[in-house]
Amino acid sequence: MAPSLFRFWLALAAEIALCAALNFFDDWTRETMPVRFVATAMLCGIAYWFAVSHFPSLKSMGRQALAFWAVAIVLRLVVLPLEPGDDLWRYQWEGEIQHSGVNPYVTPPDAPELTDQASKFSPWAKINHRDFAAIYPPGTELMFRALSRISRQPLFYKVIFAAADLGAVALLLQILGGADRYRRAAWYAWNPLVVYSFAGSAHFDSVMICALLAGVHFLQRQENAQRSREKWLFALAAAAAIGLAISLKLVPVLLLLVCAFALGKRVVTLLLSLAIPGLLSVVYGWPKVAIWASLRRFAYVTRLNDLFWWFAEDFIWSNSRQKNYHYNVILAGVAIALSLLFFRNWKRGLLWVLGAALVLSPVLHPWYCTWILPFATWRGRYAWHVLSITLFAYFLFWDAQLFVLAWHADPWMRALIIVPPLVAASLFAWRERRLRVIGPP
Repeated sequence: MAPSLFRFWLALAAEIALCAALNFFDDWTRETMPVRFVATAMLCGIAYWFAVSHFPSLKSMGRQALAFWAVAIVLRLVVLPLEPGDDLWRYQWEGEIQHSGVNPYVTPPDAPELTDQASKFSPWAKINHRDFAAIYPPGTELMFRALSRISRQPLFYKVIFAAADLGAVALLLQILGGADRYRRAAWYAWNPLVVYSFAGSAHFDSVMICALLAGVHFLQRQENAQRSREKWLFALAAAAAIGLAISLKLVPVLLLLVCAFALGKRVVTLLLSLAIPGLLSVVYGWPKVAIWASLRRFAYVTRLNDLFWWFAEDFIWSNSRQKNYHYNVILAGVAIALSLLFFRNWKRGLLWVLGAALVLSPVLHPWYCTWILPFATWRGRYAWHVLSITLFAYFLFWDAQLFVLAWHADPWMRALIIVPPLVAASLFAWRERRLRVIGPP
């Protein structure tokens, strides 16, 4: 075996072993466990980076595909036993109460009329933000209702969300194309944050990502189609997939203007992207029931681990009450401006708008970073993958010994998350500029 190939498999074995080792540190009620979890995850990220950076040129595409999918599946299998994130209990609760005729957008978990149901729901005390009614879009609530009819076992949810994640990987391979698609897609498929977020922590964002990538795939097909009928069919398919993604998570709304430029004269099909979440909202009583009210209230006050606004508040203006309304308005305005800037290059526009959304969001949970990783992989912007590794430091919030104030990040923690991606972005930009000037070696 060649030395380079040996180093690749050694790094890959280290990543798998370190992913499996996370199972020893997932009880965050025990002192120092979050610290050990974060340290192990970051070591896993280093092994991942070395492995994907040295993806070998195997003799056949079949062997590449076999190695690629085997590693992607094994990584997800070894994290399945992990303790899920506390959002899972919310998913289960909102799914189960719907079977009793309760509208999750009207009645929060701690409502007095739900006392009997709460007593029968063993993880009720683990539900977060129990004073808020549902904040997820209607497609997500319908998914919760369907899943809760089948099983309450966390493993079941993990398998479903991991399967959607692998579906997103398959779509990414189609979007990438080319002989090197497996090497490029490994940046996403083998990413420890992606693996942990869906198969380990049981976040449903993988379903949204899968739908969104389906929309992008159809946009590509629409762009490359030769006949008008095919273009219209692919445009409709893209609009439907994007509408489904919006029904699961609202962030794809920010991409609608970019998609409009991609569709050109078939932009009218985007009405379907708005109609799908609108029709699903009717299931829960909209417009008579203000199903978005709880989300607006939640977004207005929730603040955690932001990348930018803390700096502005520390050095430019103060925001003692930590209100977010004006930040969300700025975010929307920047998304529109970037969409207009890249109206001739919709593929680049998707990455920039999503990137701005993450940087300007008042809240940045690690699994939010997974939204941009397929697009960063597609466009070769690997500094986002560095951020996906450093964002594991977020879980230090669960170690109360490290912080005087709950959910407060000290400067060293912000530096740990932000500085490595900034350095990586600068180095990648310098390298690209150098290659443009003097050419490749």
